[in-house]
Amino acid sequence: MTPASSPANLDPTAGALGAVHAWINAVNRNDLDGILAAFAHDARFFGTSTQTLVSSPDGIKAYFEVVLKNYAPLSAALGQITVTELSSGSAVVTGYDEWQLTIDGKQVEGIGRLSIAIALREGRWEIVSFHRSAIPA
Repeated sequence: MTPASSPANLDPTAGALGAVHAWINAVNRNDLDGILAAFAHDARFFGTSTQTLVSSPDGIKAYFEVVLKNYAPLSAALGQITVTELSSGSAVVTGYDEWQLTIDGKQVEGIGRLSIAIALREGRWEIVSFHRSAIPA
């Protein structure tokens, strides 16, 4: 069975969740290359602290380089999420994530809101649009 015809690649919910879990697992390993591999080459990105839309692989890389430099060790987990299938090759994951960051040597926890669009491209599910924001106080 080829990757493009495997069951996960034919199921938008499984494919989208697989892509998001690949990103989360890379974050938990503090693995910059793994984090970046989850994103499409033309992904659009709003991170928690970005003030403008990031629209290049170099911009996404620069964002996560700062995150890993300033807040490692860090980890993330998915909270309550939903998956909305948009087509046979796309879905949106919406919900919450939970982070543990290190700030000034102390562990800090936070919950954020996520909206992640995932698309199947050349047999691989990739993040094509990513938005994360902190929950307002």
